[in-house]
Amino acid sequence: MQALNCYMETWRRYRDFRGRSSRSAYWWTALVHAVVYFVLGGIFAAIFDLSSDQVGPEIIYGIAYIVPSLALAVRRLHDVGRSGHWLWISLTGVGILVLLYWFVQPSSAQTNEWKFTHSGRNCNS
Repeated sequence: MQALNCYMETWRRYRDFRGRSSRSAYWWTALVHAVVYFVLGGIFAAIFDLSSDQVGPEIIYGIAYIVPSLALAVRRLHDVGRSGHWLWISLTGVGILVLLYWFVQPSSAQTNEWKFTHSGRNCNS
């Protein structure tokens, strides 16, 4: 259930680019998102006999998920003491590896400029 709670929290905070999100919230959400995306694609491909060059509902879902995923990534960067502006390095290609490194780091224990330490709640902080 924690995975679904994290995922739903991401949708509830879809336009919240302030604050922090824990490592577990980020990775549980990524897992549920991947499952939803591929299940949607598989179901609709089977039902409607879609080929790989046709647009299915998983594409629409993927587009709708852009803003919530950006907000979650910014909050995750805040949680490790980085500015959300660091997301721009993903455009370099190699920067994705740097972001991945930061996303797997534990939460910063102290209060930083992006507000408070975690209160123990993995998906609501």
